[in-house]
Amino acid sequence: MKKIFIGTLSTILLASLAIPALADQITSGSSKTSNIIEITPFDLVTGAYQGRFEDQGIPSNADLLARIRSNKIGAEELVTSAISAGRLSENTLSDQSYLNSVEDLIYNLDKD
Repeated sequence: MKKIFIGTLSTILLASLAIPALADQITSGSSKTSNIIEITPFDLVTGAYQGRFEDQGIPSNADLLARIRSNKIGAEELVTSAISAGRLSENTLSDQSYLNSVEDLIYNLDKD
């Protein structure tokens, strides 16, 4: 029983030492890839309404609705702010399906 315990403990210890070294090797070798966790159009619009992109110049709540109504903020501005915040990749600006979804959600947000 003691040998099994020591063997298991040794295996866990060796594995825990190897994982950080492997992770360091992977991240240093792939400096061009990004760690962006892309958000859905719904999360983008609701996040903007809740003020998650105020640091990028997107107002929240009633101010956001006022700028949407006056056509000062649209899908492209929201996507650009999310790109600046590191929540979307730059390729999203050319994804017409994503932009259309954001436009539809903005339209519905303004209707409520």
